[in-house]
Amino acid sequence: MSRSSIVASAIVTAIAIALVLAIIVGLFVVMELGILLLVVAALMMAYAAARRQVMMLVLTNKRVLVRYGLLQMEVVDIRFNKIESVELERMPTGMMMGYATIVIMGTGNRYISIPYVANGRRIRRAYNEMVLGEDE
Repeated sequence: MSRSSIVASAIVTAIAIALVLAIIVGLFVVMELGILLLVVAALMMAYAAARRQVMMLVLTNKRVLVRYGLLQMEVVDIRFNKIESVELERMPTGMMMGYATIVIMGTGNRYISIPYVANGRRIRRAYNEMVLGEDE
């Protein structure tokens, strides 16, 4: 799975909605508010682009490697035997647009929450196949 497919199109969709809202408000309501919304949309676009370049999720046959964070970069490497569960959190917008938040629960109190993952179900299924395939 390529790096660009990790951050789902949900962020891009939110930016598009903010841009359309900014244009409508700027043309029909208050010009200053429209300009403010355009600035917010531009900041969201920069944040999404930076997040897409930084975030990495790698699933190998022995471990899960996750890199995330902008100001505080965090790299987590967890072996399969240290993972208790891989869960998906899907809101209605995520169900419609095909993204989810993957929560990896490790042993102890450690958990990793990775938002806006495209094809989260496919990642969880691949993890389950690797782990359950070893037990059989």
